[in-house]
Amino acid sequence: MGMGIWLALGLGAALGDSGADVLTKRYFVQLSPYGMALVRLLGAVPFLALVALGLSQPELTPPFWLIVAVMLPLEVLALLLYMRALRFCHLSLCVPFLAFTPVFLIFTGWLVLGERLNRWGVAGTVMIALGCYILGLGADGGGKTGVLAPLKALAKEPGARLMLMVAAIYSLTAALYKSAILHSGALFFGTLYPLAVTGLMVSAYPWNRVRLRPSLKAHGGWWVVLGLCSVLSFLCLAGGMERAPAAYLVAVKRLSLLLSVLLGGLWLKERPFLPRVLGAGLMCAGVGLIALRG
Repeated sequence: MGMGIWLALGLGAALGDSGADVLTKRYFVQLSPYGMALVRLLGAVPFLALVALGLSQPELTPPFWLIVAVMLPLEVLALLLYMRALRFCHLSLCVPFLAFTPVFLIFTGWLVLGERLNRWGVAGTVMIALGCYILGLGADGGGKTGVLAPLKALAKEPGARLMLMVAAIYSLTAALYKSAILHSGALFFGTLYPLAVTGLMVSAYPWNRVRLRPSLKAHGGWWVVLGLCSVLSFLCLAGGMERAPAAYLVAVKRLSLLLSVLLGGLWLKERPFLPRVLGAGLMCAGVGLIALRG
């Protein structure tokens, strides 16, 4: 399946995700979750529009439109929860919980596709759970001790709970995303779907009264970079999905978690740093093991 190509695309999607996360956290966190999501999407629109100009529309069947109709509200809900978590939680603490997407995907795959969990999936799940626990060592700044302290700290962290919800939603939309590509085409869907999500978000703008102009004026250059990161993620994800199983692509894409933790610690100076790096690294290793199943 051309491992070199899809692996490179997966890494490109991971890089784009991580860059978009850290830039959103660094320059646009003063906005509401809706404003953060809108800035992230609008930054990508000019570049996606340029790609769309060169596309030809494939023959679209009724199942394709049904898939899109189911995906759009789920995508908007996940994006708003994602931005809320970024706004109120350290990047390096909340983002690693997206590593649970492949874990949830195992169960949704079993329910929808009849896939069974094998030894790689079990080992990967244990590693992700252990990584989550180690991540919790830094959740309270080290002020508490005891074996259960990390779990208690995570139970009090809203960002972690929000990201778990996002991971659950993404485990469903990942399967639908793959199906939509098979019904249309990677470049077509990878370009038009984000534009559709943006259109749905913009339609709610008059009711939210979010003032974007001051933030965009102050950080216009970084907004362009944010848009490029988002486009990189969108197009690499779609291209990789066309060439590899969804579980493989999602696993590689989740390497963005480790990049986000590193950037959160090195650039945003989020502390404590070491427990989060160790936890995120173990979670990523667990994702890799899950990708090896079958």
